[in-house]
Amino acid sequence: ALVARFLQEARVSASIKSPHVIQVVDVDQTPEGAAYLVMELLEGEALEARLARDRSLPPGEAIGIGLQILAGLEAAHAHGVIHRDLKPDNVWLSPSRIGPYVKLLDFGIAKLKSSSEYRQVNTRPGAMMGTPAYMAPEQASGDEQVDQRADLYSFGVILYEMLSGTRPVDGDEPSEVLERLM
Repeated sequence: ALVARFLQEARVSASIKSPHVIQVVDVDQTPEGAAYLVMELLEGEALEARLARDRSLPPGEAIGIGLQILAGLEAAHAHGVIHRDLKPDNVWLSPSRIGPYVKLLDFGIAKLKSSSEYRQVNTRPGAMMGTPAYMAPEQASGDEQVDQRADLYSFGVILYEMLSGTRPVDGDEPSEVLERLM
């Protein structure tokens, strides 16, 4: 199951062509069955590291990062891909002359809505997948009909955090976050 999930992530990432989604160069398995993926090399840091250091960002920078996140999501959604685990740790900031350049990472629990190649989901029906503080309530409840709006909810949480330095729903334990979210 882990190899199947790994290969799913790689194939999903490779299918999305956007300057704001990490580029997957190769996906394969060794003759012994070990799966691997080759991605572009990125410099910089995760948005999570930036927020840990600076807590919040200036509004103009947060909006610039947010617009690039939305561009990456638009490309993914156009391919029928729902990220389902969008969070600051999966948003990469590369330095550029005009400010951070964003790449979305980790489509490991992505769900494809239309492609028959990926229709089989490698999780139990009703299983909750994702990071509680960034989950839409319907995703947190295990709803199997989660769609692109769940990613937009996660984006809203990220934007809120970039601007305010806090999350709208938080807690010490994942169960506490889920209870508050619901």
